Amino acid sequence: MIIVVVFYVICSHITPPNGLTDTGWKALLLMICCVYTWVTEFIPIGISACFLLMLPAFLHIDSTSNVLVNFGITTMFFVMGALIIAKVFIDTGLGYRISLYITPLLGPKSKMVLLSLMLCGGLISSVLVDIPTAIILAGIALPLLKESGCEPGKSKYGKAVMMGIPIAAALGGIATPAGSGLNILTINLLNNVAGVNITFAQWTLIGAPIALVLLFVAWFVICLIYKPEIETVKGLDDIKKKRAELGPMSRNEKIFLIIFICVMVLWFTQSMTGIETAFVSLLAVCIFFLPGINLINWETARDAVSWESVLLMGSANALAMVLSTQGTAEWISNSILGAVSGASLAVLLMVVTAFGIFSHLLVPVANAVLAVCVPIVVVLAGSIGVNPLYLVLPLGFTASAVFIIPLDPIPLTTYGYGYWKLSEMAKPGLIISLIWIPVCAVGILLGRAIGII
Repeated sequence: MIIVVVFYVICSHITPPNGLTDTGWKALLLMICCVYTWVTEFIPIGISACFLLMLPAFLHIDSTSNVLVNFGITTMFFVMGALIIAKVFIDTGLGYRISLYITPLLGPKSKMVLLSLMLCGGLISSVLVDIPTAIILAGIALPLLKESGCEPGKSKYGKAVMMGIPIAAALGGIATPAGSGLNILTINLLNNVAGVNITFAQWTLIGAPIALVLLFVAWFVICLIYKPEIETVKGLDDIKKKRAELGPMSRNEKIFLIIFICVMVLWFTQSMTGIETAFVSLLAVCIFFLPGINLINWETARDAVSWESVLLMGSANALAMVLSTQGTAEWISNSILGAVSGASLAVLLMVVTAFGIFSHLLVPVANAVLAVCVPIVVVLAGSIGVNPLYLVLPLGFTASAVFIIPLDPIPLTTYGYGYWKLSEMAKPGLIISLIWIPVCAVGILLGRAIGII
């Protein structure tokens, strides 16, 4: 805390750079302090997210009422609902059942089993939270690895599987807005800063093909770097036995499936119905509690929500708007990205995508990256006459690019099994990230060319 206070006090007395007002300079310094606070977590994130909202008024940057207007965003409520939906998905056993059916689908060859696990992870995490998806699949993969003689820390195939599962879950998360709260945060920031809307269907029609291509790229790269030492995987017969032991779908599985299908329909028809995705999510959660349905109780629902993440999303959005309203975002855009303002849209897309990916090396908190970068690229887009949507989408898609330095909770879901070290994910992670850049640019350009966006 002393470092943050001293940094702000000293820098705030420095004459602002040319083109930046005194309050704009203070807004920039405050955001730097916020990012440092969130990254280091010397104050718990849930507390710092709330406390930092009070600082703009204290520092005479903006009033608390103006800041708080941008705090209670729909992202927070969508994430709350999505986390509870994911919990019910797991507790009913439907997630486990689906995984048991998909895992042996492509046969016993080691590379095909890995592909099955990754496709399953990508599919489920495209509409539900990615961390529970990775946990379920890792639990299924572990006995297969043990029976196949894959020792933790030694087996290349073990590394491939236990890295492939969270990578696939993270990539699947970009396919639809429901795949990650970061997607909804991106949509909200785009709307708040630029006044531009993107529907659930628009995001999906662009995000799903990109996610699918990257899934196959990731599978190929992982197999190339960590070539399986086994030809076939043992234990798939046990999976079939477990599947048979499950019997027919339970009452709770059927009820959840019916409700979730309705949720998906409402999400995809948002542009026609005008019904918010957050409303649909919370409506589904309310139905879970109804007498006669009883898919979850309050204690379980309360524990399923990551309240720190929810508060951080609201705080990041509110403080990002301070950057925008005080002219800081415009100044940063002109200073840093002005050099590429005359480039073609394809080059701009690749630059922004690369920036979104590699910014995680400096700031491994995706919410903070989005809060800082979205207002900046919106100003850049406006200055060159480009739809802000084109440049903000790459930032949203790359918010899940957490493979070079795997400190995000998603890759860490399988780290504890001991099959891979942090440095070992960086090898495939860097290659996947580099290929991500042109894939994302092409996906958005195609979406623009055929009129999706």
